[in-house]
Amino acid sequence: MNLPNHLIVDNPNIPVIKHHKPEMIEYGKFTETHVENFGSAGNTSVIKLKDMYLPNFSLRVIEAQFSEDAAFYNEHGHGNELLGSCVFFKARIRTILPGERHGMDLYHRTHNFKYDPNNEFLHLTPANSPLSFVHFSYTSDYLNQILPQNEAWAERLKESIVKRERIIGKEALPITLAQDHALHNIFNCPLSGKLGEMMIETSIVQLILIQLNGLFGQNSSLAKSNDKQENLIAHELKDYLTQSYLQDHSIEQLARQYGVNSNKLMALFKSAFGKSIFEYLGELRMEHAMHLLKENNHRVIDIARTLGYKNPNHFTTAFKKRYGVTPTELR
Repeated sequence: MNLPNHLIVDNPNIPVIKHHKPEMIEYGKFTETHVENFGSAGNTSVIKLKDMYLPNFSLRVIEAQFSEDAAFYNEHGHGNELLGSCVFFKARIRTILPGERHGMDLYHRTHNFKYDPNNEFLHLTPANSPLSFVHFSYTSDYLNQILPQNEAWAERLKESIVKRERIIGKEALPITLAQDHALHNIFNCPLSGKLGEMMIETSIVQLILIQLNGLFGQNSSLAKSNDKQENLIAHELKDYLTQSYLQDHSIEQLARQYGVNSNKLMALFKSAFGKSIFEYLGELRMEHAMHLLKENNHRVIDIARTLGYKNPNHFTTAFKKRYGVTPTELR
């Protein structure tokens, strides 16, 4: 893959090993890999991988942040025959076909499906964008078992797979509440052994059926483009504030930065996260103050100044409101 100025990250489909599982692999358990300084010499890219195998599925969890623009591509074509469902917890990815300029955007808390038998898709993510997602792999034979019979959309999907036609959802969909519950059961399964495997697989089936019906079902309703953009703005603002909470922000400055008026920006953030922009900044600053009090020998007056308080008493009042004790009492 020749893509100038991009770090290429090999992105194979993880095999489904139902009929040839090695003895050292245990179903329903994560194996973990942590790779730092990934890519070209001297960069600070980090990628963490966790894989899980089940009788009918495999799943890979990826958490990464690259210090340069990156492209996910299946370099050796491994697992092209497998179907893939992805759920993105944090993402800023554009999926394209080689040679095409336009593509589909994937963003925070969305999901999509793809079948890429000819290994054509590229997934591009910009430098310094937090990335966290899970990819589920499964066979077409298994999908045929769980798809509803005699429904036109499901039959069309099966036919396209038989013909080895490339498939991808036209737009990423937001994660539903039901999918959130299924994800919770996958990553926090209360059972073990065979029962645990069954519960995790049942949850994956629920997640995928909701996904496929939303993307391809006759009653599918894709998120409106403006709703998608507003959701992206709210999450990008949250990420920006998380990295710059000690700076002196104003609503007017943030509104200019994100290209919306100040009232709209405040409403978007409150709708997405249930708290105002300045409530969120206050929480981050108080958490930082708690860290400084516990881990370092800083004076309270210096911590107050670090957080932007001109009057240390105002800092003490805010700290006590948050934690129930004053900074001095905590010490």
